[in-house]
Amino acid sequence: MQENVAGTMQKIVDFHMDESRDWVADLECGHQQHVRHNPPWIHRHWVTTPQGRLEHVGRELNCLACPCRICGASVAAI
Repeated sequence: MQENVAGTMQKIVDFHMDESRDWVADLECGHQQHVRHNPPWIHRHWVTTPQGRLEHVGRELNCLACPCRICGASVAAI
């Protein structure tokens, strides 16, 4: 897996829908990240089913709100 310059890889602990009915991943760090299925730009068909979301709990997403492991910066600070 390729390490990203900004952010830190964090495990998904749960999912919820926001007020716009888009799926949001709850990350172990306490931050949240949208995980939309919006073809043709974003293909995340797994987020549309309960089984697909369950299978992704424990997988990692790059949390851009967390400090970078390399430089200590976060996207919010840049």
